[in-house]
Amino acid sequence: MTRFPIFIDFECSSPDDDGFPIAVCWSLPDGQVKSTLIIPEDHWLQGQSYLFDDERISLDDLMMHGVSPLEVIREMQSDIDTDTVYSDGLGEDEHWLEMMFSAYGNEASFHITAAPLLYNIEYEHWQENKQQWLEDQGLDNYQSEANVVAMLNLHQQLKELHR
Repeated sequence: MTRFPIFIDFECSSPDDDGFPIAVCWSLPDGQVKSTLIIPEDHWLQGQSYLFDDERISLDDLMMHGVSPLEVIREMQSDIDTDTVYSDGLGEDEHWLEMMFSAYGNEASFHITAAPLLYNIEYEHWQENKQQWLEDQGLDNYQSEANVVAMLNLHQQLKELHR
C-alpha cells in the first residue's frame, strides 16, 4: 500500500491579527483526506475578523456545520502519528494550528514543515506546479481541501519523476 506524507491546510477568517481558523483539512497516510469547518471560540470573535474575507462562508455556516476546536484537536491527534506534517504555507498554517491548540492550553504533538522540503525542488517551482494543478482541475486555492488534494497529487507526480 502506498503511504503518503501527511499534508495539512487551514482556512482563516482573515489573515489579519484578529483572524482565526475557520476550516482545516489534513490527509491520512493512505491518501484519504479529512476536512471540517471550525466553530470559533468566543474570544476569537472579539475582533472584526468574523466579517470573513471569503464571502462564501459565514459565521452561521460555522455554527451550523462546524465542530469545536477541541473535537478537531482530538481527531487530529487520533489520525496524526508522526512528528512532521507538511503544508504549502509559510508560517500561516502553524499560526492557526497553534491558535487552535492554545485555546485549550495544549501544544500539537507534531510540527508543520514546508512541503517542498520533501523534494529536491525550489519553493517557487513547487508552488507554481501546485497552482497549475489546481487551475487544471478548476479548484480554488483558497479552499483547504483543494490544497491538500493538490499536495497529494503533486507528491505522486514528483515521486514518479524521481524514480
